[in-house]
Amino acid sequence: MSNRVKKGWLLLLVILGIVFLPTGEAAAQQGQVTQPAPDRAAIDRGGVAYQKYGCFVCHGSGGAGGVRNKNAITAEQVAGLIKVAEGYTIPELRQKILEGMLIIQKKDPKGPTPPLSMPSFRGSEEELNDLVAYVVSLDTPPSVVSTTRPPVPASMLGKGNCRVCHAAVVKQFESNIHAKAWPEEDSRSDIATTCAVCHGDGDRHAQNPSDLRTIIRFNDVSSASAHDKNAACLACHERGLRFSWRGSAHESRDMVCADCHKIMAPASDRRLLAKQQEMEVCFQCHQVRRAQLQRTSHMPLREAKVTCTDCHNPHGTTAEKLLSADSVNETCYKCHAEKRGPFLWEHPPVAESCLNCHEPHGSNHASLLKSERPRLCQRCHIEARHPTTPQPVASRFVFNRSCQNCHSQIHGSNHPSGVRFQR
Repeated sequence: MSNRVKKGWLLLLVILGIVFLPTGEAAAQQGQVTQPAPDRAAIDRGGVAYQKYGCFVCHGSGGAGGVRNKNAITAEQVAGLIKVAEGYTIPELRQKILEGMLIIQKKDPKGPTPPLSMPSFRGSEEELNDLVAYVVSLDTPPSVVSTTRPPVPASMLGKGNCRVCHAAVVKQFESNIHAKAWPEEDSRSDIATTCAVCHGDGDRHAQNPSDLRTIIRFNDVSSASAHDKNAACLACHERGLRFSWRGSAHESRDMVCADCHKIMAPASDRRLLAKQQEMEVCFQCHQVRRAQLQRTSHMPLREAKVTCTDCHNPHGTTAEKLLSADSVNETCYKCHAEKRGPFLWEHPPVAESCLNCHEPHGSNHASLLKSERPRLCQRCHIEARHPTTPQPVASRFVFNRSCQNCHSQIHGSNHPSGVRFQR
């Protein structure tokens, strides 16, 4: 057989081998290729690194996850590490651990920033490789989850420890007015120190973050009482407008400062309000007042000419209805000074209270009156010189301004002949 023929047969055999021989995956399925065994020593060292750098604090023992992370896209929990290698290649997983994850995707785009984030890895190259090997090995949930927590690493304790798990929240807080409460040269200007002023000792929280009693939370799931939450705010904000908070109507109903103010993610730059507009904050509870503002005659809150706090101090006063002035009339006189007097002839119900005739938040009658004239006047003036029987529509007793067609100075008169409030 010639060399040319031999070479032809050899080439044919090579082609047939490529076409018909099993691939590496098929061969592995047939047991013809043996996968390399995992490096058990590297996995064990990775488990040590997993505890050394506090990964278990958020990802749980054995990577089981389950730690709450409000508004996170991963079912509002920190993602577990079980079978995480199925979503990442080894280089991608290595890079993810090395860089960390500051921005956690939100479940609700308009909701708050998830409080927990993943810090970048600060260990050695060997520890990083071992940690990757450990995470890749977590293909099944641990059969037994240890109830004994390892000690929290020193890197998560002490000054600046808030940044380890809450880097995104701390970065957001840096632009908050509370982060600038002290000058930069002051030792208290550190963010972690500022956090502790309101939330309490961060070390106790880091050592046992699942225990709600280790830190003061200002959300609904907190174990702290309304008194404890408010005490954190009143430590700095007890004077001025908040001097009468204790014993006020809102305080006695266990309201919390965080019900109206959002310190970390305010909806408004003005007073860190929880809603964009002040009246929307009040309307969370005062639904009747919201409805009254839809009436034809109403206080101009909808037109943004006045706000609730122009008349009320929600933090407490010595007057009724949390009024910012000493009485109802004094509150009204701040804008309606022409009604103040003193008058030579005073109208008793006017001097007593403006609320005798007016509904300040809104009415379906002119000038915020509680009822239409002449019925309003006839609540007191029954058959006094004028009949109270039904009148024709063109009668001077009911036409236009009704009684005020003649008694035009109804709030008071300084005319010598104004005893009837006609001048």
